[in-house]
Amino acid sequence: MRVFRFLPHRISYLLACAAGLAGSDASAQRLESTVDIGGVAIQYADTLNGVAATITPHFSADWGNRIAEASSTYSQFGSNWSLQGQANASLFVPIIGLVGELGAFAGGSTHRDGSGTGEVLVNARLHAQQRWAEWFVGGGAGRTAFAGTSRTVLLGEAGVSRSIADANVTLSVTPVAMGDSIRYADGQLSVSQERGRLELAAVAGGRVGDQLQSLGGTTRVWGNVSATAWLKPRLALVVGGGNYPIDPTQGFPGGRYVSLGFRLSQSARVVATEIPAAVGAGDVAVAKFEVEESPGSVTFRVLAPRAHSVEIAGDFSSWDPIQLSPAGNGWWITTRTLSPGKYQMNLRIDGGKWSAPPGLLGMLDEFGGAVGLLVVQ
Repeated sequence: MRVFRFLPHRISYLLACAAGLAGSDASAQRLESTVDIGGVAIQYADTLNGVAATITPHFSADWGNRIAEASSTYSQFGSNWSLQGQANASLFVPIIGLVGELGAFAGGSTHRDGSGTGEVLVNARLHAQQRWAEWFVGGGAGRTAFAGTSRTVLLGEAGVSRSIADANVTLSVTPVAMGDSIRYADGQLSVSQERGRLELAAVAGGRVGDQLQSLGGTTRVWGNVSATAWLKPRLALVVGGGNYPIDPTQGFPGGRYVSLGFRLSQSARVVATEIPAAVGAGDVAVAKFEVEESPGSVTFRVLAPRAHSVEIAGDFSSWDPIQLSPAGNGWWITTRTLSPGKYQMNLRIDGGKWSAPPGLLGMLDEFGGAVGLLVVQ
């Protein structure tokens, strides 16, 4: 296996630059960039206390079947500072009723005292979208480096994700082998929910097996919560708190934290369309339908966890069906070039009946059929 060499300070710098230049790549179907500015109170390794000012740029791009994401965090602790950065990308491919995912991750950090960390991983997953949930299983391998030592990392993944009411719930188990002696497994439950302008998230987890006690902290059970309240379309208040475990793969100690900050978004946040009634073929239903506008184009996003295919058609496509691409976690996506105006459109799941997308105004076309009215500003 090739041994990767890391330059964490350069990685973090490039991530920060990428976040600031998000608007320059017009080829992506969906681009988002935000910057969080705030502060955090942390207790590292159960004993060391600190208060820091932080700035966290974040950038993501979505091409339907490809997703890329990058972020970095600069923290100023009095006269000390640290810089962390990470990037990950995934490619989704349909495989005989399943969805295959090939992913890569790179991360690193650098600190005022000259120390640093780095990690590179590649992984593959299979996603199975069943009637009531989405299952996934996979594994990965890579290299990690910190404290002057480089180690091999091997990991497995298995989990299930489903929508319960209006919340997304994911349960996962991740066994990890690092170097010759570190063996542990993490189990984690995460819940996220959107209620209009409020986004809520919570995580609870536990660990069994070995971990690097020398990093400090003995936490084997953890939990944290966060809330994002959008005060304006491009401005949100973000609060969070909880604890987190040792990260043996990057050499980070466990700790506790409370954070408060503001999020600035390059694009205006669009409130998801609520579904008054499920639409679909048989018992395969649309759980959510979103339309996001950007200059010259419109992105259609459909959440249909049990679907095997999702299509839209409208007068903007001469009523030719447009196949949406799977984007993971039950989402399907496509982007079309549309000028401002009014359009008629329909939605179809698994080759079933064409129906007006939920959330759009229903109307009759010239042939007496039901269609949805899409208004592009």
